[in-house]
Amino acid sequence: MKKLIALLLCACLALGMVPAIAENSTETNVTSKTFTVYFASLTEKWREDFPVYFVNGAEDLPFMNLEDWKDLLVYTYKKADGNGDKEYALTYEVSEDGKTVTLTRETGYNMIVDFEAGTFTFMDFVAFVQPANLPYMEIGGSPETMNGQPFLLQTKQERNLYGEMTIVNLKDYDIPMIMQDGKYLLPMQTLSAFTLSDIGVGAYFNGQKLYLNQISSMTSPAGALETTLALSGLLTPDVMAKFQTFEGTQDEKIDQLLELLSGISDQGKKIADDYKNNLETSLYLDYLKAPKAPRSNELTQYGFYELALELDCFYGLKEAHNIENFKEFFMQNALAVNLLDPDASKADQAIADMTGFWFDDSHSGFTSSSYFAATPASNNYGFDVTAAQTLGANLAALRAQYPHAGDAYYEVGDTAYITFDQFAATTNGDSIADFYKLAEEGNLPMDTIGTINYAHQQITRENSPIKNVVLDLSANSGGMAFTAFFTLGWFLGDANYSYRNTFTGAQTTRYFRADVNLDHQFDENDTLAGRGLNLYCLISGRSFSCGNLVPWVLKSSGQVTLLGKTSGGGSCVVGSNTTAWGASYQYSSAKRLSFVKNGSYYDVDQGVEPDHVIDNYAHFYDREALTEFIHGLY
Repeated sequence: MKKLIALLLCACLALGMVPAIAENSTETNVTSKTFTVYFASLTEKWREDFPVYFVNGAEDLPFMNLEDWKDLLVYTYKKADGNGDKEYALTYEVSEDGKTVTLTRETGYNMIVDFEAGTFTFMDFVAFVQPANLPYMEIGGSPETMNGQPFLLQTKQERNLYGEMTIVNLKDYDIPMIMQDGKYLLPMQTLSAFTLSDIGVGAYFNGQKLYLNQISSMTSPAGALETTLALSGLLTPDVMAKFQTFEGTQDEKIDQLLELLSGISDQGKKIADDYKNNLETSLYLDYLKAPKAPRSNELTQYGFYELALELDCFYGLKEAHNIENFKEFFMQNALAVNLLDPDASKADQAIADMTGFWFDDSHSGFTSSSYFAATPASNNYGFDVTAAQTLGANLAALRAQYPHAGDAYYEVGDTAYITFDQFAATTNGDSIADFYKLAEEGNLPMDTIGTINYAHQQITRENSPIKNVVLDLSANSGGMAFTAFFTLGWFLGDANYSYRNTFTGAQTTRYFRADVNLDHQFDENDTLAGRGLNLYCLISGRSFSCGNLVPWVLKSSGQVTLLGKTSGGGSCVVGSNTTAWGASYQYSSAKRLSFVKNGSYYDVDQGVEPDHVIDNYAHFYDREALTEFIHGLY
């Protein structure tokens, strides 16, 4: 029955029977109101008089004037790109015939909006949306300099194949574009998707206020806490074991967890304090206060087409999933039934089903509900995601049986073990922490950067007994890319990563070094390479995303031996986006990680095979037995 309804909806859309917004005409009725704009927190107010436009009475579908949007972009990029020394700038220009508007970056790259042709044209989309302090195609998120000095990673060489000129045809998706009274109006969601989402920021409107926020943070404080902890490195097996013994309501368990975190470290105390403050200043909680209501017909139809447009452009596994286009995909699996329902709760559930069950790629998932939704969406996971979660739980339980198996650094005789379940780095608000300053103060946190710094000192200490170094990524499900690159630099010296952009065709291979000892120098003192050490990496089906990329690069280098079982894949950088009705989701983005062989780019989604298979997972964590196994390899 759902398939029949979806087919009928498809026919209605094709015939224009679902109400649409009028295109440019004398009948278009445009009204405007002003709203307060907040960034990241209710304590961070940008403007109180930002103009928002509405067409033909649909006041749940906001439009933006491009000149105002230009100002919003400049503000947002500067706030989001707080690290580094370069300045983001943007100019606005209308053509002589008044039919096109061009937004041009300080780098000269532009976005041309053609209201007659109904298109966006990017000379190079990657360059247009790249933060000012990151080099072309850089995906790690770490600036090259801080306070005028080199910062953590230094590019030694790069090979860039620049992307093609990209034309996005909005008419194919019935996206309205309006020129009227000197204003150039586009729906806020379309602008947000193509100018903000690549840096992880979303624009949200609830009829009362405008909110700009990191999409991953536009969730409940409890959800944001979960994300922060996953990337913090604080969720050690010991902490998890204590947390699992807590009893009480969810709020009581959170209070107990916060108390536990506060006693672990300064970083844990800061996370706990930030959570408590977030309860008072949360944009998401404020966003949800708006009245619940059905979506207008205009918003419902626009939201359907806009979602298809976003995913057609930015979903990096579209070809791998055999999806020709998302409009048809929504019809084929009957997601269209709920996506085209005025009830936002049903539309939100369709997003959760699409990302969790249909994509089933472990990078995709539902982030947060629309303010329209009366009930939150429930997670509906696919077979591979469920299997990965089960494996992760089994590995955690198994490792807990072996003392020190979860220690960040541990030695067994002549063998050192370094364990990361997440690639994580301490932040200062929305910015990466100044690790050099923390090191000088003696407060270097034991995240990925701090652990590597400590491990390197131990392994290379005078009269060190260490001959073997094992990087345990068997339960590593990913995390912050630049810390994964930092790890590669530590193991290899001259390290590299590669990826291609499926939206534009751009490709890059970047060669770099890591400043492991934090002396602002990038030399042989920062790496394990060239020291006569036997280097190993332990992997499993749970080694995913960056936990999959690192062993791929290590193996292709020929300098590191892989142990364990085939890694879990995950070839795309996580992307985040919003829907036109204000829900948030994440997905495998167009930034598709690759390894290069003989000059060609190959996908890493299938995982990497170990050089030596270890069938029994228990042997992963019995460090003494694993050390004896390693001794037998040479």
